[in-house]
Amino acid sequence: MQNNKYFGSYYPVESNIHKLNPIIKLVCLLIFILTMIGSMNIKLHVVILFFVFMMIYYSNVPIRLYIGMLYGLRYVYIFLLFMLASKGLSLENAITIFIKISLIIEYLMLIFYTTSNSELKYSIEKVLNVFNVFNLKLSKISFILTTGITFFPILITTDLEVVKSASSRGLDYFHGDILSRLIVQFNTIKNTLRLTINKIKKMKFMSELRLYNINRKMRTNLNTNKFNYRDVFYLLVHLIFIAFYIVFERGLL
Repeated sequence: MQNNKYFGSYYPVESNIHKLNPIIKLVCLLIFILTMIGSMNIKLHVVILFFVFMMIYYSNVPIRLYIGMLYGLRYVYIFLLFMLASKGLSLENAITIFIKISLIIEYLMLIFYTTSNSELKYSIEKVLNVFNVFNLKLSKISFILTTGITFFPILITTDLEVVKSASSRGLDYFHGDILSRLIVQFNTIKNTLRLTINKIKKMKFMSELRLYNINRKMRTNLNTNKFNYRDVFYLLVHLIFIAFYIVFERGLL
C-alpha cells in the first residue's frame, strides 16, 4: 500500500522527461507496449530494463514511488506465479513474463508521473485525430480515456485514506495478516468507491474551470511542450527497439 499522495499521478518537478513532448511520449508508450508484448528475447528485455531505469532516474521522481507500485502488486505476482507453474511454463519463460509485466507497469508509471492530465488529454486527442475519419468529438473521448487511465491510481490513494481512517476506529489494516487485511478491504470498499467517484467528478469540474470543453471536436493547449532534439532521441530509441524485434526475432535478417 502506498503512503504518498502522488502515487500514480503527476509529480510536479523539473526534469528532461517532464519536458518531452506529450504526443511523443504517448506514441513511444504504444511502441513500447507492442514491443514488450511481442518479444520473448531476454537480451532485448535486459536492454530495455536498463533504458527504463535511466528514464526513471532522469525523471527526478522518487524511486520509492516506482518500487512501491511493484510492492503493492506483490500478491498479484504470487498468484501469477502459481498460475504459470500450473501451466508447466519453463523458468526462463516465467522470468521473461515477469520482466515484461514489470517493465510495462514501470513505464506506465513513468508516463503518469511526468505528464500532467492536461498534456495527457491533449496528446490523446492528437493521436486519435489521425484516425478521426468519422469527425468525432475527440475532446470528449480524450477526457473519458484520461479518466479511465487515472481511475486506478485515484482508487489506490483513496483506499489508503479510507483504511487509515478505519484503523483509527478499530479495523487495523497495517498490523494484521492477509485475512485481516482482506476483511478490512471488504468492509471499506463501498466508501472507497464513493470517494473515488467524487474525486473524479471534482477533477472534471477543475477541468471545466480551466476552459476544457469536452463538446468541442478539438481543442488547443496553450502550454504544450514543443518538439525538440530530446523528442527525436527518445523516439529514435524506441524505433531501434521495435527494429531489433522485427529484424532479429522475426528472422528478417
